[in-house]
Amino acid sequence: MRRIIPIVRVVWVFWLGAYVSAQAQVDVRTLPAHPRLLANAARFAELKTQNDTVSQRLKIYIQHEAERLLTAPEIVYPTTGFKFSQMRTVQGRIITLAMNYRLTGDKRYLNRARQELVQLATLPDWAPNHFLDVGEGALAAGIGLDWLYDDLTPDERNQLTQAIVKNALLPSLNVAEGNGSWVDGDFNWTQVCHGGLTVGALAIAEREPELATKIINRAIKNVPHAGAVYAPDGAYPEGPSYWSYGTTFHVLLIEALRSALGKSFGLEQFPGFLKTADYNLQMVGPSGLDVNYSDYHLETQNEPIMLWFARETQRPDLAGQELADVNTLYRAAVSNTKSSVTANRHTPLELLWWKPELAGKSTITRPRHWTSQGVLPMAVMRSAWQDPAATFVAIKGGTPNHSHAHMDVGSFVLEADGVRWAIDLGTESYDRMRAAKLDLWNYSQNSTRWTTFRVGPEGHNILRFDQQPQQVDGNAGISVLPGTDGSLGNRIDLTSLYRQQVASVTRSIRLLPDRSVRLDDVWTTADRPVAASWQWLTRATVSKTPRGLLLRQDNQSLELLLSASEPYTVVIDDVSQPRNRQDSANPGVSRIVVQLQTPAQTTTTLQVRMIPGRATVGQK
Repeated sequence: MRRIIPIVRVVWVFWLGAYVSAQAQVDVRTLPAHPRLLANAARFAELKTQNDTVSQRLKIYIQHEAERLLTAPEIVYPTTGFKFSQMRTVQGRIITLAMNYRLTGDKRYLNRARQELVQLATLPDWAPNHFLDVGEGALAAGIGLDWLYDDLTPDERNQLTQAIVKNALLPSLNVAEGNGSWVDGDFNWTQVCHGGLTVGALAIAEREPELATKIINRAIKNVPHAGAVYAPDGAYPEGPSYWSYGTTFHVLLIEALRSALGKSFGLEQFPGFLKTADYNLQMVGPSGLDVNYSDYHLETQNEPIMLWFARETQRPDLAGQELADVNTLYRAAVSNTKSSVTANRHTPLELLWWKPELAGKSTITRPRHWTSQGVLPMAVMRSAWQDPAATFVAIKGGTPNHSHAHMDVGSFVLEADGVRWAIDLGTESYDRMRAAKLDLWNYSQNSTRWTTFRVGPEGHNILRFDQQPQQVDGNAGISVLPGTDGSLGNRIDLTSLYRQQVASVTRSIRLLPDRSVRLDDVWTTADRPVAASWQWLTRATVSKTPRGLLLRQDNQSLELLLSASEPYTVVIDDVSQPRNRQDSANPGVSRIVVQLQTPAQTTTTLQVRMIPGRATVGQK
């Protein structure tokens, strides 16, 4: 089934595609000498004397990691199937070792990097059946060849060039545009594959100019399809995990083109792209947990591209959390202890992107109410930024019919007093879903993808009617509610998601000045009655009270006050155990279900007031 593409996005892709094509006649005959990818020799020399506090700490961390890698075990690449994990590992090793060699001149790091490169080059393939692996491998080989070019033997250069051509560039030409492929897709694969391939092509362009030109021009032509999803406010439809992945390779592509060809071909000019760093910050609640919608994979990695966005936009505030993570990595390195932050394989690149002049200059106050339109309409409200006990609520619109999407339109997460009370479970294991022979990447209405608890309608904080799934061709827009008495709020029109069951349905959510939250659901039935149900997943202990429900967790409490225009019942389901072979356990998770029978041709309302235990609540 074709994905729904807003008309404004179609217009933007067409316009930028024409703009890019007009200037994207890449000429690789006049490329600068190696190194030319992300940095040149002069930039590496400059880094040696870049001795502000952040740069010094990054150098110490890079040195520590490079030293550790000297005795790391050899990577064992599978002979069949995916090589994804191994390609990411070798990429991180090559970037770290090559960077530290450029900084120190110590040939121990050169020799270990050479060992990794030769092993990578001698593999019979880079798993073209899962082209992300190829994109990762091409980036690793391209950076290694480029940064270490003068210290590699002619035979090693030839070997790496042939590997990039045989295992990456030529296989990529076997993948046609269209039919949902990564070549002209609107998802993270498009950014990762084109980014890695372009780095590989630029690394060997003087040896294979025609092939390199074809690869680079194809990337410049097609990446606008993926870049358009950021419009207009920076939200990323595939969620925070894939935001990190796709956006990082998008940035790497921009920087590779700038450093080697002198321009980015407008690939940072997509509406919303330079705003997307705000999206990354808005997706983090006061507890430090992400808004983990779509196929979210729990990670504790730092985010190197935030320093790139800070430099690119001249906004020091964007660098704040990343600089804190760098300090954590640095302290763990100097004390030789385990870090609470998992190091990103691209962390050494932060030394290239950090602008020392930005240190200590953050003056921007971020908004407490953030609403993003576009492919994934979304809203975030919080009572404060710097208070770990602040109330925080995020709600999403959009459609299930997008890469990595769940059947979760209208779902929300809620935090207060340091506890996440309304939760999202994130992704199910892809391996588990494959083992159950589900049609994992099929987003059609009857796809078996939706039978998975965490992915389908059962596992989200949404409305249900007659226990039917949402319509995958529906698309819910989001609007901002007028502020009254200091409240913040949004409304989502969910009608298209439920049009087979009801005539109309909206969900409104407000954060009130007393830190409580109010959720109002309103639906109108057509010519037949429906059984409505309202879902809320939580790890809290739930008990019924005369006024509704009381949730307790981590010595905190949250009261839910319920009121409806029709009689209702409340059921508390234990959903901790797997329901099907494709489902993982969800330890400690319960699902609150409010059930209502709603007559035909009737408008029904259900209101839930959420009152944190520490809040001072008036009579609103």
